[in-house]
Amino acid sequence: MRHPSFTIGCFVVVSCLFSCKNPSTHDAVQVVSSSDLLDETLQNLYQEKHIPGFAVAVFTKDTVLFEKGFGFADLDVKRQYTPNTKQMLASISKTFIGVSLMKSVGEGKIDLDAPINTYLSFEVKNPYHPDMPITVRQLAMHTSSINDSLEYNRSYLFETPLKKEDFDPAWHDLIARYNDNVELPMDAFLKNILWKQGPWYHEANFYPYEPGAYYAYSNLGASLLAQIIANVQAMPYEAYVEKEVFIPLQMGRTTWKRPAVASGDITRYYKEDLMPFPGYTLITAPDGGIYSTVSDLTKFLQEIMKGYQGNGTLLQPSAYATMLQSNLDTDSFPDALCWDLSVPCCIGHAGNDFGTSTLMYFEPKTGVGRILFANVSLDSEPQEAEFYDIFNALFEFDLRP
Repeated sequence: MRHPSFTIGCFVVVSCLFSCKNPSTHDAVQVVSSSDLLDETLQNLYQEKHIPGFAVAVFTKDTVLFEKGFGFADLDVKRQYTPNTKQMLASISKTFIGVSLMKSVGEGKIDLDAPINTYLSFEVKNPYHPDMPITVRQLAMHTSSINDSLEYNRSYLFETPLKKEDFDPAWHDLIARYNDNVELPMDAFLKNILWKQGPWYHEANFYPYEPGAYYAYSNLGASLLAQIIANVQAMPYEAYVEKEVFIPLQMGRTTWKRPAVASGDITRYYKEDLMPFPGYTLITAPDGGIYSTVSDLTKFLQEIMKGYQGNGTLLQPSAYATMLQSNLDTDSFPDALCWDLSVPCCIGHAGNDFGTSTLMYFEPKTGVGRILFANVSLDSEPQEAEFYDIFNALFEFDLRP
């Protein structure tokens, strides 16, 4: 969920939350017993009842070691949450921008260090530094100096109006804005905010520091990068990702179109009081609007893990290396190209939005990946604690043969 005073597209995962194993150490417990112990641990965590439903997966690049759902995708009808339940990925969606970017770079259609205005139909400049171009690489690393100002919240399209009485007063101004939002194409949305003549443009849409100088996570910057990819590929970004990623990886339950709750195909989203949110979509779908399942996303991360080892199918080995490693000789920039490097043991991404919380990380040293989806916002300590306890439990048992 976005904080009422500023917009955050993903939450930060601190390394102390992970119980990372020494890669050379294997438990004496046999694999089957380890799976049973993990299952029991997760069942006990679910009994805390702060999260309506969740699903997890633990896997290597070739084998799913554990996969299971717990609780409910819909509390009213008691529909089970399973590894095949669809849920909005939130900011994990940005990792697909990274793959699409490197595919476009490999085709010679994008230069990472070219000014972004080379590929845009409208001009984007930081008003504090108008003579310093923003580059494609800076968008991918969240160092572009583009700020997710309050204008970003125009991206949310709820299927029914939000009621102020259901939210803390700190949210009331934003709720009024959400209820006034109207649908429009993403390129028009971005132009309205980032082009100097745009109706929603103002200096607060940018930080006062130079492009490339500091890290500041930006949903707008990510979706602007997706728009660049769409422009150079001469097709909608969503169609490009489906063609180049979803279909080759046989991610048959992954989509850009929000399924109807009545279909039983998607989870409902819940607030911290376990009351449901209305369904919603994002105008800037590339930064958070992919719908997928734990099972389908496992296929994606397995491909990334293979690519990390030089055996991927979507990109050349050099492209995977560029995408998944720091592009700067400093620890002050915690992202690779659309991938999170802030957790010492792992590479991946997190997602957090209204009623949806997701984690997707793999350990290069052990070759193990882990995914967690939960259908609740992390805006109170009980939900947050249970959510991270669940993910930490995936590190406690070595399930490898």
